[in-house]
Amino acid sequence: PLDGESVTMHETTDRRHHIAEWITSPDNPYFTRSVVNRIWAAYFGVGLVDPVDDLRASNPASNEVLLSALAGFLVQHDFDLKSLMRLILQSETYQRSSQVLPENKGENRFYTRYYPRRLMAEVLQDAIAFVTDVADDFSQVALTDGSLEKTGFYAKGTRALELYDSSVASYFLQTFGRNERAITCECERSNQPSMVQVLHLANGDTINEKLREKTGRIQSLMDAGLSNEQLIDRAYLLCVSRRPTQLEKTAHLKILTESLPSERRLVLEDLFWALLTSREFLFQH
Repeated sequence: PLDGESVTMHETTDRRHHIAEWITSPDNPYFTRSVVNRIWAAYFGVGLVDPVDDLRASNPASNEVLLSALAGFLVQHDFDLKSLMRLILQSETYQRSSQVLPENKGENRFYTRYYPRRLMAEVLQDAIAFVTDVADDFSQVALTDGSLEKTGFYAKGTRALELYDSSVASYFLQTFGRNERAITCECERSNQPSMVQVLHLANGDTINEKLREKTGRIQSLMDAGLSNEQLIDRAYLLCVSRRPTQLEKTAHLKILTESLPSERRLVLEDLFWALLTSREFLFQH
Protein backbone atom coordinates (compact mmCIF):
# COMPACT_ATOMS: atom_id res chain seq x y z
CA PRO A 1 0.00 0.00 0.00
CA LEU A 2 1.06 3.62 -0.52
CA ASP A 3 3.41 4.64 2.29
CA GLY A 4 2.68 1.25 3.89
CA GLU A 5 4.79 -1.75 4.67
CA SER A 6 5.72 -3.79 1.62
CA VAL A 7 4.29 -7.28 1.21
CA THR A 8 6.49 -9.88 -0.47
CA MET A 9 5.27 -11.94 -3.41
CA HIS A 10 5.65 -15.08 -1.30
CA GLU A 11 3.51 -13.82 1.58
CA THR A 12 0.87 -16.49 2.37
CA THR A 13 -1.45 -14.51 4.63
CA ASP A 14 -4.53 -12.77 3.25
CA ARG A 15 -3.42 -9.47 1.72
CA ARG A 16 -6.67 -7.86 2.81
CA HIS A 17 -5.37 -7.96 6.40
CA HIS A 18 -2.35 -5.91 5.36
CA ILE A 19 -4.41 -3.27 3.60
CA ALA A 20 -6.88 -3.15 6.51
CA GLU A 21 -4.02 -2.48 8.92
CA TRP A 22 -2.73 0.26 6.62
CA ILE A 23 -6.14 1.89 6.27
CA THR A 24 -6.85 1.91 10.01
CA SER A 25 -3.36 2.93 11.05
CA PRO A 26 -3.29 5.95 13.42
CA ASP A 27 -0.75 7.43 11.02
CA ASN A 28 -3.33 7.46 8.19
CA PRO A 29 -5.65 10.42 8.85
CA TYR A 30 -7.69 10.19 5.64
CA PHE A 31 -9.71 7.08 6.43
CA THR A 32 -10.59 8.21 9.95
CA ARG A 33 -11.70 11.66 8.81
CA SER A 34 -13.82 10.12 6.07
CA VAL A 35 -15.59 7.74 8.47
CA VAL A 36 -16.23 10.48 11.03
CA ASN A 37 -17.57 12.81 8.35
CA ARG A 38 -19.98 10.21 6.98
CA ILE A 39 -21.34 9.32 10.41
CA TRP A 40 -21.76 13.01 11.26
CA ALA A 41 -23.64 13.53 7.98
CA ALA A 42 -25.87 10.52 8.68
CA TYR A 43 -27.13 12.20 11.87
CA PHE A 44 -27.18 15.84 10.78
CA GLY A 45 -27.97 15.66 7.07
CA VAL A 46 -24.86 17.65 6.16
CA GLY A 47 -21.25 16.65 6.81
CA LEU A 48 -18.52 18.69 8.40
CA VAL A 49 -17.06 18.33 4.92
CA ASP A 50 -19.77 18.62 2.31
CA PRO A 51 -20.30 16.75 0.00
CA VAL A 52 -19.23 13.87 2.22
CA ASP A 53 -17.09 12.19 -0.45
CA ASP A 54 -15.25 15.36 -1.47
CA LEU A 55 -12.40 15.47 1.05
CA ARG A 56 -9.94 17.52 -1.00
CA ALA A 57 -7.71 20.21 0.41
CA SER A 58 -9.66 22.95 -1.38
CA ASN A 59 -12.94 21.87 0.27
CA PRO A 60 -12.25 22.46 3.97
CA ALA A 61 -14.46 21.34 6.84
CA SER A 62 -16.92 23.80 8.33
CA ASN A 63 -15.25 23.10 11.70
CA GLU A 64 -11.77 21.66 11.27
CA VAL A 65 -11.08 21.57 15.01
CA LEU A 66 -14.19 19.45 15.60
CA LEU A 67 -13.45 17.07 12.72
CA SER A 68 -9.88 16.53 13.93
CA ALA A 69 -11.05 15.99 17.51
CA LEU A 70 -13.62 13.40 16.48
CA ALA A 71 -11.08 11.63 14.25
CA GLY A 72 -8.68 11.47 17.19
CA PHE A 73 -11.47 10.15 19.43
CA LEU A 74 -12.21 7.36 16.96
CA VAL A 75 -8.55 6.31 16.83
CA GLN A 76 -8.30 6.35 20.63
CA HIS A 77 -11.32 4.04 20.84
CA ASP A 78 -9.93 1.55 18.29
CA PHE A 79 -12.44 2.58 15.60
CA ASP A 80 -15.42 1.64 17.77
CA LEU A 81 -18.24 3.30 15.81
CA LYS A 82 -20.77 2.90 18.62
CA SER A 83 -18.59 5.03 20.89
CA LEU A 84 -18.45 7.74 18.24
CA MET A 85 -22.21 7.58 17.66
CA ARG A 86 -22.85 7.79 21.40
CA LEU A 87 -20.63 10.85 21.66
CA ILE A 88 -22.46 12.59 18.81
CA LEU A 89 -25.95 11.70 20.04
CA GLN A 90 -25.23 12.94 23.55
CA SER A 91 -23.89 16.27 22.31
CA GLU A 92 -25.72 19.56 22.66
CA THR A 93 -25.30 20.03 18.93
CA TYR A 94 -27.41 16.98 18.07
CA GLN A 95 -30.01 17.76 20.73
CA ARG A 96 -30.68 21.29 19.53
CA SER A 97 -34.19 22.23 18.50
CA SER A 98 -35.10 22.54 14.84
CA GLN A 99 -37.13 25.65 15.58
CA VAL A 100 -35.88 28.54 13.47
CA LEU A 101 -34.88 31.76 15.20
CA PRO A 102 -34.51 35.16 13.53
CA GLU A 103 -30.76 34.94 14.15
CA ASN A 104 -30.26 31.63 12.32
CA LYS A 105 -33.05 31.63 9.76
CA GLY A 106 -30.69 31.51 6.81
CA GLU A 107 -28.01 29.32 8.41
CA ASN A 108 -27.68 25.77 7.07
CA ARG A 109 -24.03 24.85 7.56
CA PHE A 110 -22.81 25.48 11.11
CA TYR A 111 -25.38 23.56 13.20
CA THR A 112 -26.84 26.45 15.16
CA ARG A 113 -30.10 24.47 15.01
CA TYR A 114 -31.15 21.01 13.92
CA TYR A 115 -31.89 20.82 10.19
CA PRO A 116 -35.16 18.95 9.49
CA ARG A 117 -34.88 16.39 6.71
CA ARG A 118 -36.96 13.59 5.29
CA LEU A 119 -36.19 10.11 6.53
CA MET A 120 -33.98 8.02 4.26
CA ALA A 121 -35.92 5.75 1.90
CA GLU A 122 -35.01 2.51 3.70
CA VAL A 123 -35.69 3.97 7.16
CA LEU A 124 -39.05 5.30 6.03
CA GLN A 125 -40.15 1.96 4.58
CA ASP A 126 -39.09 0.13 7.74
CA ALA A 127 -40.95 2.68 9.88
CA ILE A 128 -44.16 2.15 7.89
CA ALA A 129 -43.79 -1.63 8.22
CA PHE A 130 -43.31 -1.28 12.00
CA VAL A 131 -46.30 1.01 12.55
CA THR A 132 -48.65 -1.12 10.46
CA ASP A 133 -47.14 -4.39 11.79
CA VAL A 134 -47.00 -5.76 8.24
CA ALA A 135 -43.60 -7.06 7.15
CA ASP A 136 -42.19 -6.32 3.70
CA ASP A 137 -41.35 -9.04 1.19
CA PHE A 138 -38.11 -8.40 -0.68
CA SER A 139 -37.92 -11.82 -2.31
CA GLN A 140 -38.02 -10.42 -5.88
CA VAL A 141 -35.00 -9.06 -7.75
CA ALA A 142 -34.91 -7.04 -10.96
CA LEU A 143 -33.13 -8.72 -13.88
CA THR A 144 -31.24 -6.90 -16.62
CA ASP A 145 -34.20 -7.26 -19.02
CA GLY A 146 -36.50 -5.51 -16.57
CA SER A 147 -38.36 -8.64 -15.47
CA LEU A 148 -38.71 -9.80 -11.88
CA GLU A 149 -37.45 -13.07 -10.48
CA LYS A 150 -38.56 -14.67 -7.23
CA THR A 151 -35.66 -15.71 -5.03
CA GLY A 152 -35.34 -17.10 -1.55
CA PHE A 153 -32.41 -14.88 -0.68
CA TYR A 154 -34.34 -12.47 1.56
CA ALA A 155 -36.81 -13.97 4.01
CA LYS A 156 -40.09 -12.19 4.60
CA GLY A 157 -39.60 -9.69 7.38
CA THR A 158 -36.15 -8.60 6.23
CA ARG A 159 -35.85 -4.86 6.83
CA ALA A 160 -35.04 -2.49 3.99
CA LEU A 161 -31.91 -1.41 5.89
CA GLU A 162 -30.70 -5.02 5.84
CA LEU A 163 -30.74 -5.37 2.04
CA TYR A 164 -27.28 -6.18 0.73
CA ASP A 165 -27.75 -4.75 -2.75
CA SER A 166 -30.00 -2.51 -4.83
CA SER A 167 -31.30 -5.19 -7.22
CA VAL A 168 -34.33 -5.81 -5.01
CA ALA A 169 -37.46 -4.60 -6.76
CA SER A 170 -39.13 -1.93 -4.62
CA TYR A 171 -41.12 0.90 -6.15
CA PHE A 172 -41.18 2.70 -2.80
CA LEU A 173 -37.39 2.65 -2.35
CA GLN A 174 -36.88 3.73 -5.94
CA THR A 175 -39.38 6.57 -5.62
CA PHE A 176 -37.86 7.88 -2.41
CA GLY A 177 -34.31 8.05 -3.70
CA ARG A 178 -32.59 4.80 -2.78
CA ASN A 179 -28.97 4.65 -3.87
CA GLU A 180 -28.96 2.49 -7.02
CA ARG A 181 -25.19 1.86 -6.69
CA ALA A 182 -24.60 2.25 -10.41
CA ILE A 183 -21.58 4.43 -9.65
CA THR A 184 -19.45 4.89 -6.55
CA CYS A 185 -20.80 8.27 -5.56
CA GLU A 186 -22.88 9.40 -2.61
CA CYS A 187 -24.73 11.69 -5.01
CA GLU A 188 -26.78 8.72 -6.26
CA ARG A 189 -28.97 8.90 -3.17
CA SER A 190 -31.61 11.60 -3.31
CA ASN A 191 -33.69 13.17 -0.55
CA GLN A 192 -35.37 15.62 -2.89
CA PRO A 193 -39.19 15.71 -2.69
CA SER A 194 -41.26 15.04 -5.78
CA MET A 195 -44.89 14.88 -6.85
CA VAL A 196 -44.49 11.13 -7.47
CA GLN A 197 -43.67 10.65 -3.78
CA VAL A 198 -46.73 12.63 -2.71
CA LEU A 199 -49.01 10.65 -5.02
CA HIS A 200 -47.56 7.33 -3.87
CA LEU A 201 -48.07 8.17 -0.20
CA ALA A 202 -51.63 9.25 -0.90
CA ASN A 203 -52.75 6.52 -3.32
CA GLY A 204 -49.96 3.94 -3.53
CA ASP A 205 -50.02 0.45 -2.10
CA THR A 206 -47.12 0.82 0.38
CA ILE A 207 -49.27 2.45 3.08
CA ASN A 208 -52.81 1.65 1.95
CA GLU A 209 -52.37 -2.10 1.51
CA LYS A 210 -50.59 -2.42 4.83
CA LEU A 211 -53.41 -0.54 6.56
CA ARG A 212 -56.00 -2.84 4.94
CA GLU A 213 -54.12 -6.00 5.96
CA LYS A 214 -56.46 -8.17 8.06
CA THR A 215 -53.64 -9.40 10.28
CA GLY A 216 -52.00 -6.00 10.73
CA ARG A 217 -51.92 -3.33 13.41
CA ILE A 218 -55.44 -1.99 12.82
CA GLN A 219 -57.08 -5.34 13.40
CA SER A 220 -55.02 -6.12 16.50
CA LEU A 221 -55.97 -2.76 18.04
CA MET A 222 -59.64 -3.36 17.31
CA ASP A 223 -59.48 -6.87 18.78
CA ALA A 224 -57.90 -5.47 21.96
CA GLY A 225 -61.16 -3.73 22.86
CA LEU A 226 -59.58 -0.34 23.45
CA SER A 227 -61.66 2.79 23.98
CA ASN A 228 -61.70 5.56 21.40
CA GLU A 229 -59.32 7.65 23.50
CA GLN A 230 -56.92 4.74 23.92
CA LEU A 231 -56.97 4.05 20.18
CA ILE A 232 -56.08 7.65 19.40
CA ASP A 233 -53.29 7.67 22.00
CA ARG A 234 -51.88 4.41 20.65
CA ALA A 235 -51.93 5.67 17.06
CA TYR A 236 -50.00 8.83 17.96
CA LEU A 237 -47.48 6.97 20.09
CA LEU A 238 -46.81 4.45 17.33
CA CYS A 239 -46.53 7.00 14.53
CA VAL A 240 -44.96 10.11 16.05
CA SER A 241 -43.82 8.98 19.53
CA ARG A 242 -46.01 11.41 21.44
CA ARG A 243 -49.54 11.67 22.75
CA PRO A 244 -52.03 13.82 20.82
CA THR A 245 -52.72 17.37 21.90
CA GLN A 246 -56.12 18.11 23.34
CA LEU A 247 -57.18 19.74 20.09
CA GLU A 248 -56.10 16.71 18.05
CA LYS A 249 -57.77 14.25 20.43
CA THR A 250 -61.04 16.20 20.44
CA ALA A 251 -61.22 16.26 16.64
CA HIS A 252 -60.49 12.53 16.28
CA LEU A 253 -62.85 11.59 19.11
CA LYS A 254 -65.69 13.41 17.39
CA ILE A 255 -65.15 11.42 14.18
CA LEU A 256 -64.81 8.07 15.96
CA THR A 257 -67.83 8.69 18.18
CA GLU A 258 -70.10 9.72 15.31
CA SER A 259 -69.06 6.91 12.96
CA LEU A 260 -71.15 3.77 12.58
CA PRO A 261 -69.77 0.48 13.99
CA SER A 262 -69.38 -0.79 10.43
CA GLU A 263 -67.19 2.22 9.61
CA ARG A 264 -64.95 1.97 12.69
CA ARG A 265 -62.12 0.18 10.91
CA LEU A 266 -62.17 2.63 7.98
CA VAL A 267 -61.98 5.56 10.39
CA LEU A 268 -58.98 3.99 12.13
CA GLU A 269 -57.30 3.39 8.78
CA ASP A 270 -57.84 7.05 7.91
CA LEU A 271 -56.37 8.14 11.25
CA PHE A 272 -53.22 6.08 10.71
CA TRP A 273 -53.01 7.20 7.07
CA ALA A 274 -53.16 10.86 8.13
CA LEU A 275 -50.33 10.35 10.63
CA LEU A 276 -48.17 8.24 8.31
CA THR A 277 -48.36 10.89 5.57
CA SER A 278 -47.75 13.83 7.90
CA ARG A 279 -44.54 15.84 7.89
CA GLU A 280 -44.05 14.95 11.54
CA PHE A 281 -43.75 11.27 10.57
CA LEU A 282 -41.88 11.70 7.30
CA PHE A 283 -39.25 14.12 8.59
CA GLN A 284 -36.54 13.85 11.22
CA HIS A 285 -36.68 17.01 13.23
